[in-house]
Amino acid sequence: MITKNTVKLIQSLKQQKYRNEHQLFVVEGRKMVEELLCSSFETCHLLATERFNDEHPLNDPRLELVSETQMAQMSGQTTPPGLLATAKIPERNLTSLHDTPLTLALDGIANPGNMGTIIRTAEWFGVNEIVCSDDCVEFWNPKVIQATMGSIFRMNLVSTDLKAYVQHLQQQGKAVYGALLEGENLFGMGRWEDGVLVIGSESHGIRESILPLITHPVTIPRAAGSVTESLNASMAAGILLSHWRQQNK
Repeated sequence: MITKNTVKLIQSLKQQKYRNEHQLFVVEGRKMVEELLCSSFETCHLLATERFNDEHPLNDPRLELVSETQMAQMSGQTTPPGLLATAKIPERNLTSLHDTPLTLALDGIANPGNMGTIIRTAEWFGVNEIVCSDDCVEFWNPKVIQATMGSIFRMNLVSTDLKAYVQHLQQQGKAVYGALLEGENLFGMGRWEDGVLVIGSESHGIRESILPLITHPVTIPRAAGSVTESLNASMAAGILLSHWRQQNK
């Protein structure tokens, strides 16, 4: 039977400081928990209400049944789905990265929905390495996790000093693509060189300290007469990654 201390621990994981302290994050809902259980992540708690387990029985020896009240206390959702798990945050740094044709670099992405959508979109187009600046929204934020729809369990995600990382790649002779309002027309480009694609924040774009490191500024052209100032970060990432995939089949 689940203890009050366990309920209290999982409740605390709604806050980033406790996720950092315990190195745990929460996953909710049938699809997301199934994705977790099929992944290489270490599952620490697996909890379901009796009603959920009656309707969707889980044949897992780790499963513990909890009351509806306990689930409501632990859940971060307005309507708890009835199935919840916790998992260990994996230890990853720049040495975890592989030498892939394209790495996605995110600079100051603050919106959890955008971050989750970008992670999901990157996996769709075959980009499995994402490096984020230290001030990006945390990968293990519940809203980020939900927005990835399971992609987060198959991606290599690293948070670091983004300027130093991009500078290192540039010194190695790698191409540094940057999504900017002024640059080469995306749809006039041919095959992309191996390197990194930098996507800036929703509000400020790519920060000033990184701009000089961009070797290939890229622009997504807008329609004549359009007065929209910029694209949503996740939308821009999707368009750029789609074109990269098309040109680099």
